[in-house]
Amino acid sequence: MKRVVHTLYVMICIAVLLFASGCAEDEGDEGIEPVPEDIPLPEEIPAPGVEDAEEVVEDAEEVVEDAESVEGAEGVQGTEGGEVSVEVLEAPESVETGQSFLVRWQVNSSVETEIPHTAVHYGPEPVSGELTLESYPFLTVPINGSIPSEFEDSLVLEEAGMVYFRAHAIVDETSYWSDEQSIEVLEPGLEPGLEPGLEPEIEPEIENESEGVSGGSQGIEVLDYPTSVEGGEYFIISWEVTGGTQGEISESAIISGSESGNESLVDYPAKSSPQGGTTPKEFEFRLRAPISGDFYFRAYAVVDGAEVFSPEYEISITEFSGSSGY
Repeated sequence: MKRVVHTLYVMICIAVLLFASGCAEDEGDEGIEPVPEDIPLPEEIPAPGVEDAEEVVEDAEEVVEDAESVEGAEGVQGTEGGEVSVEVLEAPESVETGQSFLVRWQVNSSVETEIPHTAVHYGPEPVSGELTLESYPFLTVPINGSIPSEFEDSLVLEEAGMVYFRAHAIVDETSYWSDEQSIEVLEPGLEPGLEPGLEPEIEPEIENESEGVSGGSQGIEVLDYPTSVEGGEYFIISWEVTGGTQGEISESAIISGSESGNESLVDYPAKSSPQGGTTPKEFEFRLRAPISGDFYFRAYAVVDGAEVFSPEYEISITEFSGSSGY
């Protein structure tokens, strides 16, 4: 009996073990999911951010195009007063010390406007790079007025050597400069390009010219002057000195006053900057008329140590209207 019971117990245990093993296999089969057949291959999966990067590039190109269009618009418009430039129109290549000469320049603008300052700035050294009002040590009297317009002023340089200059204007609080130019200032009688202290080549003397460059007695003649100017207005007088046994002009100027005078320096209180040279020679000087009153003048020179005077001339001064731009 005990053997039968034992045999049944063993069979029951074996059945239980077989059943447990079968259940474990069933659970393992249910836990494994089948591989989907529609998974995209790696090459079919788009790289992350590519579409966004293309949009960024397109946006950047649009920004560049916009910037280029804005820059072009500013180049056309220029400053508030429009496109502005300054250009020297006329100036001598060389002058003698003490000789008055004119510099003429133009301030261009696409829009008509008023400016507070334009002048010629100059000095003994060339200036490049960023320019300021202190770049050149000297300047002519500043002029104001309307642009676009031409301006002019006279200079007298007393020291020999090279002088460098630019015309300058202030428009809408911005400075504009011309290109730099130069003038060679020579000692009287010195040829351009010849260093001081060196003598020019002496040409053979020509017979019948021993009386000087012009020959004969000294003379002086007024060539051009205005008969009427507005009070405070600038004007130019030109004259010529001739004759003399040597023809050396040690001094020549315009003497003037508010009253008529004789052939004497004492009768005329005002005297322009002295100029010199050898005869025959033409001179000119830029003066400013008094605001009111009369204006009398003579051209004056000392040739070979002798004084010469031109006839006296009168210029009528009209009432100052304030429209001259100075």
